[in-house]
Amino acid sequence: MTDLELPERFADIKRLPSLPHDVHQVVKALSDDNLDYARLAKILAGHATITSRLIALANSAWFNNSSEPVTSLERTCLKLGLNIVRGVGIGLAVMKPFNVRECRSFDIKRYWISTMLVAHAARALAEELAAERGNEHLAQTVHTGGILHNIGLLCMADILPEETHQALRFKLANPEVDLNQALRKVLHTDYCEVGAHLTVSWGIPEALVAIIRYHRNPVYAGNYSRHAALVGAAAQMVGSVFDNKDTWPVAAFEKLAISPACQAEIFADLQTQYLKTQELAKVLFR
Repeated sequence: MTDLELPERFADIKRLPSLPHDVHQVVKALSDDNLDYARLAKILAGHATITSRLIALANSAWFNNSSEPVTSLERTCLKLGLNIVRGVGIGLAVMKPFNVRECRSFDIKRYWISTMLVAHAARALAEELAAERGNEHLAQTVHTGGILHNIGLLCMADILPEETHQALRFKLANPEVDLNQALRKVLHTDYCEVGAHLTVSWGIPEALVAIIRYHRNPVYAGNYSRHAALVGAAAQMVGSVFDNKDTWPVAAFEKLAISPACQAEIFADLQTQYLKTQELAKVLFR
């Protein structure tokens, strides 16, 4: 993707929010396949906001079924588990540079719930690929890609809050239109293009940029087509959950050798995770 593919207001690199060095280090460290609990706690120790929200989660009704409060970061990581700490940590870290308060229709809780569910589903789908079972690197990459897949929407809500508000309102009034179509109607670009442009400027690994750019593009056949297809299928499933549908777009799985039975199992799990993640969002974004 080149700068010329975006409207000038997004193509100007100076207008894009920068990723602080400490946040970049957190994202990089949390994406490490070999991360263990001790190192995880050490990484997060210097990030008070992330740490306090994780401790709040560990003490919520969903996780703490004892009368003894969880007060240490080490116990918090053990209580929540690697995947949840990674997901919440990366999600909160990359949200730090953005100010979306002026975009009246932007729902930060919905955004966060979407990223967590897509990450969860993408990892589950990766683990069901017969040819890739045991490939932790693929599973972790698409999990991180799921967290970042719609980061372009954050950028749009920050840089052009009024226009993004209009696009979100148009989407709400026209449910048959998908979000990227609504964004293109108003802003002449979409969150996939903007997100890819943003993460290239941040120096995010190529595989993650490809997921962000192409997860909505069924004809993409580049080096990371499998990664993009997994996150794209996960996003389609999550969209169906948000819309309270009992089925998901089967066409999203054409490139993936995942049986209908496995798809159904993951979709049922997503419906359960949706309710749980809504409760977690209430704790994180009080």
